[in-house]
Amino acid sequence: MLRKTLTLGVVAAGLLAAGCASTPKVTQEHLTNMMELPVSESNPAPRGADVSKVVIFDIDTSKSGTADKAQAGEPIRYAIDGYLNDAGAEMVDRALAAQLKDEVERAEMGGAGAYKGAPIADYAIKTTVAQASFGSSFSEASSWVDDDGKRHTTPPKCSYASKVDISIDVYTVPELTRVKSFRSQGSASSSEETRNSNCPANGGNLVRAAAKDSVYEVQEELKAFFSPTGYVLEGYETSEGKFVLKTSLTADLGAKAGGNVNLVNVTKDGDRYPIGKGRIGDPVVRSGAFVVVDDEVISRVRIGDEVRIDHSCSFMGCNMDAVLGLN
Repeated sequence: MLRKTLTLGVVAAGLLAAGCASTPKVTQEHLTNMMELPVSESNPAPRGADVSKVVIFDIDTSKSGTADKAQAGEPIRYAIDGYLNDAGAEMVDRALAAQLKDEVERAEMGGAGAYKGAPIADYAIKTTVAQASFGSSFSEASSWVDDDGKRHTTPPKCSYASKVDISIDVYTVPELTRVKSFRSQGSASSSEETRNSNCPANGGNLVRAAAKDSVYEVQEELKAFFSPTGYVLEGYETSEGKFVLKTSLTADLGAKAGGNVNLVNVTKDGDRYPIGKGRIGDPVVRSGAFVVVDDEVISRVRIGDEVRIDHSCSFMGCNMDAVLGLN
């Protein structure tokens, strides 16, 4: 076990070091040769960034007695709030949105829902626990003999498992049009040695853990949808042949040195065309991040093109990425 832990630590440290080494440095010397880039027809004078204001309604657990009894709604709401904050969205106090929630429910029932109150948000999120389960099983003690003739014994144990299915529906405000739905299932399990074959447990903690995991499973999609949109402001070619874009994405909006971004051209008709990826340089200055791109991307990019942070997780998973500061 110690050797495996040390090996994992060495691999993680190596990956972290490699990630830091690949973060491009951007200095003032790189910003002396401004390029004459074409200008986006849909956004010829870019400025600032577009940040979504989002209100998260209380989680509906009424369809599942198991989830309701376990009070599984709160960890779901807390997890959604956390991921959207990480993405750079602006959260709105749900206490200000009582009327908005009523109108969303009317719209869901097929009524002519339309919000006419104060413009408090761009999007409203309604989350429902579709179903939740908790179960347990007992395993008798067992033993086996290895090739050296040594007997190994496994003590009796109780195993517990929970699953939670959720739906996250996103509505535009004030139109109250459902524009996105996320479906997810979370799970959690545990076991303990015991001589009590009844496996007594109320399962509340495990149900709440599965509820939290259900949001974890769709965090990449949530962040991608609600990530702020910045814009390409300027372009430079360095003496080393690198290409650097000045953007309006700031650290407050989630820009981190070494992070990846997606660049998109939007035509005057509103059609969207991905044009490639770039990597955020170090440092991220207050006025906006510098993004280093390759020659293929620079040949397609325009002033005013959209820039959004890529929140995809690596092969190690989102949790390990967070530990290593990669996401």
